[in-house]
Amino acid sequence: MGKVKKIVMDASQEAEVKAKAVSKKKKMIIWEELYSDLTPHVALALREARVKPDQLTTMSDGDLTAIDGINDTALEEIRSKYSPDLTAPVAVATTAAPAVAEGEGTEEKSGIIPPNKRHTFRHGKAIVAAKSKIDRTKFYPVEEAVKLVKSTNITNFDATVTVHLNLVGKDAPTRLELTFPYLAGAAKKVAIVSDEILANLEKGKIDFDILVTHPSFMPKLAKYAKLLGPKGLMPSPKAGTVTPDPEKKAQEFAAGKTMIKAEAKFPLMHITVGKI
Repeated sequence: MGKVKKIVMDASQEAEVKAKAVSKKKKMIIWEELYSDLTPHVALALREARVKPDQLTTMSDGDLTAIDGINDTALEEIRSKYSPDLTAPVAVATTAAPAVAEGEGTEEKSGIIPPNKRHTFRHGKAIVAAKSKIDRTKFYPVEEAVKLVKSTNITNFDATVTVHLNLVGKDAPTRLELTFPYLAGAAKKVAIVSDEILANLEKGKIDFDILVTHPSFMPKLAKYAKLLGPKGLMPSPKAGTVTPDPEKKAQEFAAGKTMIKAEAKFPLMHITVGKI
C-alpha cells in the first residue's frame, strides 16, 4: 500500500490558505442575481452569454447584438442602464526600446493610446444635419416632437422610440399602468394561473411573458418564487397581476396595457412608445 503524505502547516501558512479560500469564494458570481434592473428576457440572454456587468461598458454595439436574444430594442435598454465608457484610455503593453546613441533625440511614449475613434459619431454629416434641426432650449408639443423625431431619424432600420421621464417632486408616481393605442414591439403572451400552469412550473417550463392570478392561488405559487422571481414573472399586487378578476386583467395586458416603474435608485422612467 502507498504511503499517505501528511503535510503539517504552521499558523501563518494555515491562515494564508484560509484567506485564499475566502477570497476565491468572494469572487464567485451568482448569475441569477445579476441584471435585475433589465427586462427578464434581456437579463436572461446576458446571463446565458456569461457577460459580466463591468464588461457591458467596454463592449461595442456589434458585440452586444451578436449575443443571441439581444436585438436593437434590448441594446437601447442595456445602454440606458450601462452606458459605454468612451473616455477611459486603453492601456497597452510596451516593450523595452532599443538603445540609441547618445545625443540622438527620442520621442517619449506613454504606452497609452486614445479611445477608439469609431465611437465618435458627433462629426458625421448626417448627425450634424439632424442636430441642427433641434433647439435644445425649446419645449416642443407632443405632435411637433413626434414629427421632429421622424425627420431627424438617420438609421437604416426600424428604430425604437423611447421616452425618458425625469420625475420631479415627492408626489411623482413611481409606478404606472398605461394602455397604448397600438402595440409597440412583439405582442406579449399572458397566462392565468391554473392547475395546468402549476404543473408546467413544476417541470420548470415557462411559456408566457406575463402571469396573472387570483389571490387564492398565491399560496400555491409561493413554492415557485425562486423560479419566477429572477425572471420578473412572480405575480404581485403592486404589478397589478394579483386580482380578483384575472380574466379581465389578462385581456387588458394582451391589449397593450403596460406596467411602467421608475428605476430603483433614480427618479427616472423609460417607456418604449413605438418604432419609426
